[in-house]
Amino acid sequence: MLKEKNKNLFFKKEVRKKSYLIRKQSSTYVYDASFNAAKNLISFVKTTSKDVIGCYWPINNELDTRPLISLLSLKNIKIALPVIIKEKMLFKSWNTKQKLYFSKYKFYSPSKSSVTLSPNIIITPALAADLSGNRVGYGTGYYDRYYNQNKTKVYIGFIYARQIFNALPFTNLDLKLNAIVTDSFTKKINFNTK
Repeated sequence: MLKEKNKNLFFKKEVRKKSYLIRKQSSTYVYDASFNAAKNLISFVKTTSKDVIGCYWPINNELDTRPLISLLSLKNIKIALPVIIKEKMLFKSWNTKQKLYFSKYKFYSPSKSSVTLSPNIIITPALAADLSGNRVGYGTGYYDRYYNQNKTKVYIGFIYARQIFNALPFTNLDLKLNAIVTDSFTKKINFNTK
């Protein structure tokens, strides 16, 4: 079991290294990727004003969520962004008129005093994903831990198409995506929303 775990950790480390480069290249050369992915997601997920969408604010060449956030805001969909409090990830209410703060975890988030929300759909960042819904993140485990306490929510990987791998290592503690949305396609995996 330990040997298998070490093998998975090594493979994930290699995937992360390769995916950082792929993502950097994609962010440079695929100039309309964020807009295409936002349009793909809006047509893929039929949202209503009752929905709360958990999103991320982009860092390190991640697929930019700002066009998506703008489209969701125009539809009066509630947005929540992640905040880390006492090593636990929560989602806090945020809108485009409010300020964001750069946290010690090196990403932008709303004020910790903002209202905590429970999103029903979570737009999930990733370094890599496969078409079975396996995902490789940064390795900090915040999204995995959140997922393990909130498995009834819908998790949508939001990444460049070039970040899709044939197969990725996973454990039963890893977040499992319900769908993938990229700049060029969408893929239902275990999708149970509208």
